[in-house]
Amino acid sequence: MICYFIFLGTFRAYYWLYPKYFVSGESMIPTYWEHEIVQVKAHHKPERFDVVVLHPPDAQTELYLKRVIGLPGEQIDYQNGRLLVNGAVIFDKFAEQTEDFSWSDSYKQVIPEGYYFVLGDNRSISKDSRIFGLVSEKQILGIVQEGNTKK
Repeated sequence: MICYFIFLGTFRAYYWLYPKYFVSGESMIPTYWEHEIVQVKAHHKPERFDVVVLHPPDAQTELYLKRVIGLPGEQIDYQNGRLLVNGAVIFDKFAEQTEDFSWSDSYKQVIPEGYYFVLGDNRSISKDSRIFGLVSEKQILGIVQEGNTKK
C-alpha cells in the first residue's frame, strides 16, 4: 500500500512540474500545430530559440507558446530577412518571414535582466513581443520539447 502512495505521489509531482498543454492557434506553425499536445521539459533560464509556455503581459490568464529570440542585455533587429543581435547576424530559420523590426523604434534600452523578447514561428500572424512587449522570467512557465508530432 505504501508503494502505491509513493508511486501516485511521484506521478502527480511529475505532471505538476512538467505539465502538458494543448496548442491553440496558428502562431507557432510549422513547429507546432493547433490541438497538438506539448509538454514542459525544463524550468531553467531560457536560451535563444527555446520554445516556452508563458502568460503574456497583457493577458495574465492566457497561455501562449512562443520562441525566445532576445535575451537580457541584447537589442534585437530584423533587417532584410536577417536577425541581428546587438548588430551581429544570427541565424534564425524564420527570419525571412519576419518583417523589418528596429529595436530603437520600440525600446529605449537593451532587454533588462530577467526579461525576454519572444516571437511566434508564424511571424505574419503571431501576437508576440512586437505587440505586447517583453516577457518577464516570472511569466514563463517552462520550456517545451522542440518538434511536432504532425507532418
